[in-house]
Amino acid sequence: MKKSLPKYFRRFLLACAILLALFGLSRLYFRLTDDFRLSNITYKMPYRQAWEVPEMSEAQRENFNEILNQKFYYVGKGAQSYAFKSEDDKYILKFFKFKHLKPSFFVDLLPSVGAFKIYKEKQVERKNRLLNSVFDGYRLAYAIHGDETGLIYIHLNKSHELNKVVTVHDKIGLVRHIDLDEVPFILQEKAKTTRTVMTELMNNQDISMVQKRIKQIFDLYLLEYSKGIYDRDHGVMHNTGFVGDKPIHLDVGKLTEDDRIKSKEFYKPDLLRIVSKFNIWFKANYPQDYPTLKAFMDEQMQLIFEDERV
Repeated sequence: MKKSLPKYFRRFLLACAILLALFGLSRLYFRLTDDFRLSNITYKMPYRQAWEVPEMSEAQRENFNEILNQKFYYVGKGAQSYAFKSEDDKYILKFFKFKHLKPSFFVDLLPSVGAFKIYKEKQVERKNRLLNSVFDGYRLAYAIHGDETGLIYIHLNKSHELNKVVTVHDKIGLVRHIDLDEVPFILQEKAKTTRTVMTELMNNQDISMVQKRIKQIFDLYLLEYSKGIYDRDHGVMHNTGFVGDKPIHLDVGKLTEDDRIKSKEFYKPDLLRIVSKFNIWFKANYPQDYPTLKAFMDEQMQLIFEDERV
C-alpha cells in the first residue's frame, strides 16, 4: 500500500501551485492590458510653475475640445507613456507611465532607517530627476519648438479649468473616462515614424523621395541646434517622423537646452550620430541601395560642414 504524502507537504505543494497560478495570471494581465490603469497615469507631485503653459486662445480651445470630443483608441506603450489615437486617426493622446517615473511600491515600503533610508532617498531622488527631465523636455519643446514636434497641448500640472473628460478604449477594449484636469497628458499630431516612412519608400524604390526625407530630417536637427536645443535620444528612426510632408520630433522627453549646441564645433558630432543611425539602418535593411544613400548623406555633410573633413 502506497504511503500518502505528509499533510504539510501537500499543503506546501498546493501553496506553490496557487502562487504559480497567481503569477501566471498577473503576467497574462500585464500582457493583455500593458498594465494601463488610472493609478499608473496619476502621481501626487508638487505643483511647478515652470510646467505651466499659456492659456489657450478661444480658437485653440475650440480646436482642443473638438479633438478631444472624439473617442481615443489604444495604440501602444513606450518607455515613458501610453499612447491612444483619435477616431479620425489624426492625433495622439499620451499619458505618462508613472510606474517608471516614480519610486516603486517596494521602495515606499522600506523603513526610513540606516542603510534603507539612504537607499530610499537615492531612489526617490533618481526618479524625481527623471520625471523633472521628461517634463522639462516637453515644456521646452512646447515653448519654442511646438510646430516641429506636432504638440497641440501639454498638461503637466493638475488644473481646474480644462473641464474635459476624454473617452478612451484600452488595449482589451474596455471604455474608460478620464478627467484631463487630474492627469498629466500630451496631445500631439499623429505621425508616421521615420522608420515606417523609409520602409514604405524603399519598398517602392523611390530613392529620390528617400533622399528628400533624409535631408528634411537633417534640416530638422539643424533647426533645433540653431535654437540652442538638442535631443539626448539619438534614435532617429523611431523618434522622428512625418505628418504628411512635415518632419517632426515625436518624443521630446530628452530635449535639452544648451546654447553651445548652436556652434558647429558642438553640433557636428551630434549630427554625425544621426547619420550613423541612418547608415546602420539602411545597410542592414537595404544593402543594395546603401552605397547610393551613403554617398548622398556624405555629400550633405560636406555641404553642411563646408570643406571640413567629415
